[in-house]
Amino acid sequence: MRFQVLGDVTLVLDGRPVSLSSRRQEQLLALLVCAQGRVVAAETLIDAMWGEQLGPRAGKNLQVLVHRLRKTLDDPERIRHDRSGYALSAQTAEVDAWHFADLAERARRALDRKDLETAAVLQREALALWRGRAFAGLDDVAPLAEAAERLEQDRRRVLTERIDVDLVMGRHAEVVPELISMVAEDPLMESAAARLMVAMHRSGQRTEALETYRRTRAVLAEELGLEPGPQLRALEAAILRGDAQIGLDLHMRAEPAEKKTAATAPDPVPFLLPAGVGDLTGRDDELRRLAAILRDRPATTPAICAISGMPGVGKTALAVQSAHELRDDFPDGQLYVNLRGAGTEPVEPSHALSRFLRALGVEGRAIPDSLDERAEVFRARLSGRRVLVLLDDAADEAQVEPLIPPENGCAVIITSRSALTALPGTRRLVLGVLTSTAAVGLLGTITGRAELISDGTDGATAGQLAELCGRLPLALRIAGARLAARPHWTVDRLVSRLMAEHDRLDELTHGALSVRASLALGYSGLTEPGRTLFRRLGLVETPDFAGWVAAALLDAEPRDAEDVLEGLMEAQLIEYAGLDGIGEPRYRIHDLVRLHARERGDDEPPASVRAALTRLTGAYLALAEQAHRRQYGGDYTVLHGEGLRWDCGAAASQRLLADPAAWLRSERLGLVAAVDQAARVELSETCWDLAMTAITLFEAQGHFDDWRNTSETALAVVRRAGDPRGEAAMRYSLGTLDLFRQRYTAARPHFDAALPLFEAVNDQHGQALTLRNAALIERVEGRAGTALRRYRRALRMLREVGDRHAEAHVLGSIAQIHIEHGRADATSLLETALAVYHDLGDLRGAAQILNRMGALHLRQGRTEQAGAAYRQVSAASQAIGDRIGEAYGLLGLGEAELLAGELDLAADHLDAALALAEGLGETFIAARARLAAGRLAAERGEHEPARSMLDRAISEFAEIGLPVWHERAVDARRSLDTTLCPPLPY
Repeated sequence: MRFQVLGDVTLVLDGRPVSLSSRRQEQLLALLVCAQGRVVAAETLIDAMWGEQLGPRAGKNLQVLVHRLRKTLDDPERIRHDRSGYALSAQTAEVDAWHFADLAERARRALDRKDLETAAVLQREALALWRGRAFAGLDDVAPLAEAAERLEQDRRRVLTERIDVDLVMGRHAEVVPELISMVAEDPLMESAAARLMVAMHRSGQRTEALETYRRTRAVLAEELGLEPGPQLRALEAAILRGDAQIGLDLHMRAEPAEKKTAATAPDPVPFLLPAGVGDLTGRDDELRRLAAILRDRPATTPAICAISGMPGVGKTALAVQSAHELRDDFPDGQLYVNLRGAGTEPVEPSHALSRFLRALGVEGRAIPDSLDERAEVFRARLSGRRVLVLLDDAADEAQVEPLIPPENGCAVIITSRSALTALPGTRRLVLGVLTSTAAVGLLGTITGRAELISDGTDGATAGQLAELCGRLPLALRIAGARLAARPHWTVDRLVSRLMAEHDRLDELTHGALSVRASLALGYSGLTEPGRTLFRRLGLVETPDFAGWVAAALLDAEPRDAEDVLEGLMEAQLIEYAGLDGIGEPRYRIHDLVRLHARERGDDEPPASVRAALTRLTGAYLALAEQAHRRQYGGDYTVLHGEGLRWDCGAAASQRLLADPAAWLRSERLGLVAAVDQAARVELSETCWDLAMTAITLFEAQGHFDDWRNTSETALAVVRRAGDPRGEAAMRYSLGTLDLFRQRYTAARPHFDAALPLFEAVNDQHGQALTLRNAALIERVEGRAGTALRRYRRALRMLREVGDRHAEAHVLGSIAQIHIEHGRADATSLLETALAVYHDLGDLRGAAQILNRMGALHLRQGRTEQAGAAYRQVSAASQAIGDRIGEAYGLLGLGEAELLAGELDLAADHLDAALALAEGLGETFIAARARLAAGRLAAERGEHEPARSMLDRAISEFAEIGLPVWHERAVDARRSLDTTLCPPLPY
């Protein structure tokens, strides 16, 4: 790809021009080219292209324009974006303006070396890039007009320098036509006229040279009222005298060697780099990327690469190793300074400059006092030189900006825990922990034990050791050094010592190396809110977390808490973990950093720790409660306790819970951890309320292990607290879980225990919910009369407490009994229940009723209506992420198509239902799918597959205690020996 702006703005891909679809695209691309790879703020781009024309719409217009330009480039990575703005990502040779500047600079360096032939070649190559005025046709954009004028001045300068080289090398006649054009273009330019006179005279055109003088004198007199300057007058006199060696001062950069003074001492070549580590394992890719960045220098600025990463990840080791390997690329020296930015007393830039200036040969008394003057001397010393500057452990952009060299012959490596995103023209390299293989390899290198990288038992143990070190290079080096110093220790012994979390940071210390000390340095540089949040993040027990978690820990507004989080990110004590399912940023904390946070947490008063945990669990409860309300239309089918809630604010709640099911899915691990944490600090009301409210997620997604673990944890807590209502709620929860798992025998004791507990505390809502679910056991076990009595009792109580959702559910369950017994009043019950769910906006409840309507249609032989109902079930379930509902929808479609004789379609849907049910552990759905699939195979005459499917269904129905369905499967199995198949069991 080639970006051409020295003329019309043009894009060339694989040798073919690519049309930019609008003039705005040309302007945007041109503005990014002007920045020479540096980030341009969005506000700057908007102001240049639209000014105040668009008002608040400008930001959106810019985003759309960038999107379209990326599509035109067919490479989104070409336009980088960060919080500062946008930048063009391209190699120097890909942009003609950058290439021109690079060639011009190389030509100037050739002149410094008196290599005139090379200089001329480079100058001609640079000038050949021009196709017209730069950014042609875009002069109405002020920054582009200014840039075009600067480039034009540069072009004229390079042309003049190339003509000077040709004159020095005796190519007089060749340059005459170019000089005639230059003089015609600007008749007032005396320097061009002087060069033309010299070239003409030396090529035998004495008369023409004198005529040039006369014309120039006339123009100067007419336009300015001035006589020619002394240089032109001296040239005229020399030509008139016939001087053979006529010439003029051409301001060549290279003076003759014989004129150099012997007393001039060569500039010193400093080499301040510390020694390399010698065993930099697992960083080959990073070394190659870093070398490529530093060798691909921009046109007019130094190449800068900022390496960031968490403490102990090996930033300095990588930077120093790379600097050693690139020594030949920077023959004029390598400068190094440790800026100590992670600590409480960073090195002042003026002190670093003083050190650099001394290394560059400036006497101490000649070093200025002020920072600005020192920076000016530093830039002057490095002008025209190729020096690599390594700025280690930088605090921020302000600390390093005065230490940046002036020209593109130099390069800079910066290591910092911060990303330094506001430093212009900087390429970034974020360093992560090592891969498992590289981590084990580093251990083997440090210890010298070959068995550590074997495939046997010791190799597996080494892998465990690497994971306990978090694959962090500093921790790995310490572990390796301890093993090397103790040859009698086995790897397994060190692993066993590291297994205890409270001792791990003590074990990861060896001599001057200490993971704790490295982390403590970063901690010491935090603000007070940052330290507080860091300590409390040790309480978080999930792999990652969202910003609102920090707000709860700090008892702060979410926006303020996220600012503190950003500070921890800049200190590389936490890292960005990506967006979750609702588009919220999530953050991650390394295992060893988490241990240090927990150690620091011991500095907090126990009351503060408990208060933070109460807010954290209370925030989970408040958000889960609101998510349930949004999904169910209110506090329906759920019981709540008196646990403290923590509100993250209306705006944050609205954003987080715009899709309540998605929020619940993204916070599943957090909800489970919150139940455990509430249990550990005996927040019994919060604990059981969280466990019950989270059922909204566990039920829909089939997370039955989480459901059981949280309910059993909460049950133990409420029993210790002597809380009969909480105990009843958790027994009800566990019984409901057994219903979902079709373990009806196991469910009954829970409901039998819950009902009297609810009665004892006069909780009518809890009684009704328990009766409702207990009635299901009666129904599936064939006791329809008992089931109806319980359902009707529950219905009365639910109407009294106003639980419309549970009321609709009971109506559907009563309708199901009527369907199974062929009663005509099932339709009105289902329609009433469906209307309630629609009124509540509950897609999942509506899908369950539609599933029963589908069954009713099948029993009535209306396969088309049944299929339509089941398709609605599938669509609604997919929309809300209800995988169990989706399995029911697929099963119903397969059964409807089987009854309609669409055997191929039925087979596809039944296979899909079976696969999904098995994945969810839904034995009842799987058994029903096998029953239908067995009948389908029988219809096709495939008796062996039919027997296999039906036998498996019979076994599963028996296992989960469903006599009615078991009998139906047995009947279908018997039918294989006859010519008649019984009707489907609806």
